[in-house]
Amino acid sequence: MQIEQEFFIRVQDVGFNNKITNKALLEALTNVTTLHGNLVGQGIFDRDKNNFAWMVMNWKLQVYKRPKTCETILAKTWAQEFSGIRAYRDFEIYNQKGEIIAKATSVWIAVNTKTSKPIRLTDDIMKVYESEPQHKNFPNFKFTKTVNTDIPILSKVSFKINKSMIDCNNHVHNPSYMDLVNEVLPEGIDETYFNDIEINFKKEITLHEEVLLEYVTDGKNSYVFIWDESKSIHHATVIMY
Repeated sequence: MQIEQEFFIRVQDVGFNNKITNKALLEALTNVTTLHGNLVGQGIFDRDKNNFAWMVMNWKLQVYKRPKTCETILAKTWAQEFSGIRAYRDFEIYNQKGEIIAKATSVWIAVNTKTSKPIRLTDDIMKVYESEPQHKNFPNFKFTKTVNTDIPILSKVSFKINKSMIDCNNHVHNPSYMDLVNEVLPEGIDETYFNDIEINFKKEITLHEEVLLEYVTDGKNSYVFIWDESKSIHHATVIMY
């Protein structure tokens, strides 16, 4: 089953070059995912009944074209497959001409709302999505499991999480991690410079936490490491190709 939703590109959705940002694209993907959950009875308003909530663990976004302000985009999504505690979901984004401007894949887990622990996915939970395991955007892609965090740091910033970044799950909204990326990118580099990104979430960030942001590059890829202020908890890694 495929679900689609149209989005209007607002002024706040574009970067300095008037082109849609990676954050805005991730917002569209997050919202069409929420729509899919609501339509099959596993949305935000069904949590008390189901006793679980969906959380994203990984994003991969590949951008081919970037529409501008006042244009519209169409986001499509479908459940791809599931295994153990992980559900895989893919996306396509189209411009007004019907051209594919971006593709994405993601990993989600269902978290028990009482224990905050992941639950094992079953056919009963997943059958409502009518998964399409044959429809994979990146058949040979695997999310990065480990990254060398000892690469020399090019820039670093301490940042205190504010209320505007918190979502209905009481932690930092997943597309807002791109705001953290922008805080630490060197002057002259905008996140729209990167057309292939991967985000791996490890530990949620809550309101008023102080995070340490580090930007590094190995000459091939760029990375932003997001730590707690003591650098003892690794919250997330953003990889930009």
